[in-house]
Amino acid sequence: MNYGFVTVKVKDMEESVKFYTEFLGLSIVSKFPAGPGITITFLSDDKGNKIELIENEHEKISEDIKGLSLVSIGFIVDSVDKMVEVINEKGIKIVKGPVQTPTGAKFVYVEDPNGAEIEFIENFNI
Repeated sequence: MNYGFVTVKVKDMEESVKFYTEFLGLSIVSKFPAGPGITITFLSDDKGNKIELIENEHEKISEDIKGLSLVSIGFIVDSVDKMVEVINEKGIKIVKGPVQTPTGAKFVYVEDPNGAEIEFIENFNI
């Protein structure tokens, strides 16, 4: 398993991209619509470490929101199906997925003890 990226769910993509590029010096690697009302932007530092920003107009992001983590940590795995077996063996609850995307990526989410999303993804090609 290799570290892949950290996801931040954002209120305003334009404002967030400006912060991550102008203040933190990251570069935009990829930006694309991920469905109706959903935009994803991947940014990277000069070492290839990535941050994924997700703006979803269907989810209200606020400090008092319950059940929605604002941060997600992604790990690249060879097989989501094998990871699901490990997750089940450990008695960890799957909170989303497995989901197969049209681009061939497959992912599943669990939560850490603090509610942060942990994503395991195969066929990650960003």
